[in-house]
Amino acid sequence: MLPGVHINPWGSGVGVSIGGGGAHVGVTARGQRYTSVGLPGTGVSRRESHKPRACDLCAPGHLHFPGWLALAIMLVAVIVVIATNSH
Repeated sequence: MLPGVHINPWGSGVGVSIGGGGAHVGVTARGQRYTSVGLPGTGVSRRESHKPRACDLCAPGHLHFPGWLALAIMLVAVIVVIATNSH
């Protein structure tokens, strides 16, 4: 896998996070976006969740995810396909 990209399996699905050195952004298995910052080796950290923004032009309840999330999902899918076909 790529450095700094982590696949996080949970009972409800799979989450993805990107980053390292005490700071990363990610999406939980339930689609919740978050940012996490911490001091490595100390146990001191802060995690902040982000609500998806609604589009003013779309129907009520229609949500958009950021472009980096779509890119991360596509990247993971490509890696899985390459890994599956290389065996």
